[in-house]
Amino acid sequence: MRIIRYIAVSFSLYSALPMPRFEWKEEDTAKSLAFFPLVGVVIGCLFVLLNGIRPTADWPTAVRVLLSLLIPTAVSGGIHLDGFLDVEDALHSFGDTEKKLEILKDPHIGAFAVIGLVKWLLLFAAAVTTILLSPKCDLKVLCVTGLVFVASRALSSLTSLLIPKARKSGMLVEETQRSGRGMVASAIIWLGLCFCLMLYLYPVLAIILAFVFVILTLWYRYGICKSFGGVTGDTAGFFLTITEIIGCGAVALTLLLTA
Repeated sequence: MRIIRYIAVSFSLYSALPMPRFEWKEEDTAKSLAFFPLVGVVIGCLFVLLNGIRPTADWPTAVRVLLSLLIPTAVSGGIHLDGFLDVEDALHSFGDTEKKLEILKDPHIGAFAVIGLVKWLLLFAAAVTTILLSPKCDLKVLCVTGLVFVASRALSSLTSLLIPKARKSGMLVEETQRSGRGMVASAIIWLGLCFCLMLYLYPVLAIILAFVFVILTLWYRYGICKSFGGVTGDTAGFFLTITEIIGCGAVALTLLLTA
């Protein structure tokens, strides 16, 4: 029953999917990160079903591309895109750390957030289109792409747990302050499972994605510590969003270069 509670809290926090209502305990929130990648499992499964299983696999490619872009936002409720938009505005303010942290709290969005969102969505669309139109696109490729959405959430959890926090309070601090080594181990296990499945399905893609994820994580850690002094809930959403898109882009580029 405890595991069911943790899963329900995780989906309530990180998705728009309806969950049973009950009184949350501090332990429920602290353990929710362990099951955060399950939201990615739902997204990945929907992506594979849409593009790999009839009758939807027979729909026009343009329709499937647009629906594929919609799936992550529809399932998550846009919670990570909200963080992405805030970080885009903060980074383009070119202010000091305090000013950037203040911008993260601002409920409004600026021009740079909109520009950034359009830019990254176009990259996402280009990646998904390339994958779906590739002669090598089969169920294995689609499953590897679906696993990107799981790995991105495991990486977001791991970095949120290990990187110093930019603030002493906030939602992310509340979720991670009682998390021990078990939550870190959980995120690593999720990453290990993703890599093993990718390696089994498509070894070349698995190795390239592992390399890309490592580089992205190192870049993210350096960048947010320099710009914000540490991780916040918004930067976690930003990291998750670009990891998904760049991960799909890596799959697309690999298919192009090995065609």
